[in-house]
Amino acid sequence: MIEFLRYSDFDLFKQDVVPLLESDEIKNNLPLGVLLNLAPGRIPLYMATVSRDGIPLFVLLQTNQYQLIVSKLSEISSQEIAQVADKLYKHLVNVNEIVGEKCVVELLAEKMAEKLGCETYVKMLQGVYGLRHLKKWADFGHGQLEMATEKDADWLYEWFVQFGDDTFLPVSKEEAVQLVRGAIDRKQLYLWVADGQPVSMARITRPTKTNAAISWVYTPPEKRNRGYATNVVTALTEHLLNSGYQTVSLFTDLANPTSNKIYREIGFEQLSSSVVMSFERNK
Repeated sequence: MIEFLRYSDFDLFKQDVVPLLESDEIKNNLPLGVLLNLAPGRIPLYMATVSRDGIPLFVLLQTNQYQLIVSKLSEISSQEIAQVADKLYKHLVNVNEIVGEKCVVELLAEKMAEKLGCETYVKMLQGVYGLRHLKKWADFGHGQLEMATEKDADWLYEWFVQFGDDTFLPVSKEEAVQLVRGAIDRKQLYLWVADGQPVSMARITRPTKTNAAISWVYTPPEKRNRGYATNVVTALTEHLLNSGYQTVSLFTDLANPTSNKIYREIGFEQLSSSVVMSFERNK
């Protein structure tokens, strides 16, 4: 029988789950990075752990109204996953999607959909990649890595909206302004600059004790197929390793073979598969 512990105290939740998630900072980068980098005063909407005989099985985290993050810590049976779905339903967890390791999230979403009386579909199948050592280096003879600043903000808003369209995660101009400005203020947004012109971008996100993730990798269509995305990711990865991080991680869309090939050439290895499962409720 599983034990399901729901938290109301954020500090206690972090105290209990951060050491568990830190056992594999690459695999658990999403929930761990979110927990460690929440804005001051912001409290998750839902926090829970699932265990069996004292063995941690799941960490469940919801920080916005749309998505529940599921982190698997140990093997869990289909019967136990059904029990987790039942608890979430009874707790009235209202989300549009669930994200986490493919082998468990697909079944969890299916069981929740049965209770909700709706359908589920795969929104995105992702590869969870990690790197300890670079296999290649950026071509600094044809460009350089620069941190984005406030002077870049206006056109970076447009880039981010286009990035959202490309990744099927559309954002409004207002959302883009907020997200880009926040990344610039935290000194997390970087550009590859060639011949004096920004040609590609990437962002540092979810830094943890020994790992940092890279996201927002985008090159405008007219600048593609020139190696700019490879250079910005390679240079930013090298920067992170030189800054003291032991590993660098990223999530990829497995439906995009080009980007996955680029990351493997740089030295990233796929460690697991993650899936975003969405609920299609009757209108």
